[in-house]
Amino acid sequence: MTTLGAAGQSPPPSRRAIAEETRRRAILDAATGLFDERGFHGTTTDDIADVAGVTKRTLYRYMASKEQILFEIHDRFLNRTVFEEVTGNGTAVERFEHMLRTHVDVVVNHTQEIRVFMEERKHLPDDKKLEISRRRDTYEAVLRDILTDGMDSGVFVRGDARLLAQGVLGALTEMYRWYRPRRNSRPEAIARVVSDLFLHGLLPPGASAGDPAEWLTGVPIVAPVKDPDEPMARITAAATELFSTKGYHGTATRELAEAAGLTKGALFYHVGHKAEVLFSIQSAVVEEGITMQSAIFAEPGTAAQALARMVVAHFRILHSYHHSMAVVSEELKYLDPEPMATVVRRRDVYTAGIQDLLRRAGEAGELRVTDDRVETLAILGMLNSTYRWYRPGGRLSADSIGLQFGELLLHGLVADR
Repeated sequence: MTTLGAAGQSPPPSRRAIAEETRRRAILDAATGLFDERGFHGTTTDDIADVAGVTKRTLYRYMASKEQILFEIHDRFLNRTVFEEVTGNGTAVERFEHMLRTHVDVVVNHTQEIRVFMEERKHLPDDKKLEISRRRDTYEAVLRDILTDGMDSGVFVRGDARLLAQGVLGALTEMYRWYRPRRNSRPEAIARVVSDLFLHGLLPPGASAGDPAEWLTGVPIVAPVKDPDEPMARITAAATELFSTKGYHGTATRELAEAAGLTKGALFYHVGHKAEVLFSIQSAVVEEGITMQSAIFAEPGTAAQALARMVVAHFRILHSYHHSMAVVSEELKYLDPEPMATVVRRRDVYTAGIQDLLRRAGEAGELRVTDDRVETLAILGMLNSTYRWYRPGGRLSADSIGLQFGELLLHGLVADR
């Protein structure tokens, strides 16, 4: 039984407990920094012990393996305190806004931990992946319950609560990719903009984006592989599968050659190094997005219709480039500086296209635009996060998800605006 001190307070921790917690924190801090810089496979336990200022024996006393360290990094941003914070009282709108504010605060305070975990979680053993999935589902269920309560009471429009929760949380979690304290708005301002986007949508009251079925018009079908038996197509397909499941550094060149049905010599005949394949995968997805965006912007219609069509286009690309999207999102940092700069420049072209659309539409009064940069990044976050849970042949088609997300962005959740 714990002995309580004055006024019912627990006694202060002992010096030993403080020292142990300090060492534990140092190990996790060191691992987070190293995983972020070098990746999971590029970091050894010797590296972590050295940076943490402990012996390897001491490290193993606290953490049994690198996989346990990666798992415990997750606890730094999604723990019991967060669950307690997001389960507040109030109306559905108030609870929704409160959960979004809390989530933004978590991302702001744990940006590096979230980035490391999201990009390296593939290296967890299956039992730990399952535990993380359960935690994620429990957290997602909180927002799902808020949305369902709002729908049942008539405050929110009817919709797929599970899908909407995944989209909203994806937009928030993806903040780790772009939030920088010195360059961005204050967290509470970001939370307000994102809350308003999802609650009230971008369309002004009374405006219409037409029949959602018309949003499918002008969005091409994506067919990335023309000749699957061609050696480079086989190499790219094998690399995409391996990089998305095992990571770039976790994939050996010999393993890549075998998966492509080639000898190692034949592989090197077509590609000088597996880094060239990584660049090819990254470039293909980004260029597909830019091509689709240009085609959609050339179609007649309003800004709202263009935005909705871009959302549908994203899911068609996701459907055809499912594993490639994971590689683009998680393995970019392993490119050499010059090809990385090329991919980033082209990716920024796509981002700028959406932001320019929102800016011009906002100035013309076609859309309700509060902060075109934050709204653009929230939209991209919602879309780019979907590769983690979308499965071709799943319960919802790519077009169905695209249409529902388009409705969310344009009309919002609130039934009576």
